[in-house]
Amino acid sequence: ALAIAHARPDAVVHAVELQPQALAWARRNADRRRDAGDTPINLVQGDVTDRALLTELEGGVDLVVSNPPYIPEGAVLDPEVADHDPHTALFGGADGLSVIKPMINNIARWLRIGGAVGIEHDDTNGDQVAELFRARRVFDRVVEHPDLAGRPRFVVAHRVATDVEAAR
Repeated sequence: ALAIAHARPDAVVHAVELQPQALAWARRNADRRRDAGDTPINLVQGDVTDRALLTELEGGVDLVVSNPPYIPEGAVLDPEVADHDPHTALFGGADGLSVIKPMINNIARWLRIGGAVGIEHDDTNGDQVAELFRARRVFDRVVEHPDLAGRPRFVVAHRVATDVEAAR
């Protein structure tokens, strides 16, 4: 969120953080960036899977970017990650998709027609995440992207009009 606010001073940026301790750090960082001249961001404490979250943004968001907890439970991590990063920031259930699956409904709700989403996922879940977006008929141009090491790591999709929306 802070990088987007820095790169695009014309953007209205909203960020969501679940954990209070991480939210405090995010607020501190956001305040520092604002004081340095960046566009302020709207930082909200909440759960991105909550249907009541950010209802005021429905149909008005141009871009959603997300790095949710996506590592499958039981995965072996490097010590610099396992010993220092909070469990809730890393693990997304048994398959790594427990946050991503329900979040897709909110993404569909938030995005304007023509808006886009980019979401990071575990390198074992590229096909599944892409298929979750394809299964929602409000998304098209679903594309999987590799990270710099060549592992499948990101999915990008665009919001299209449903038949009802198109008929309006």
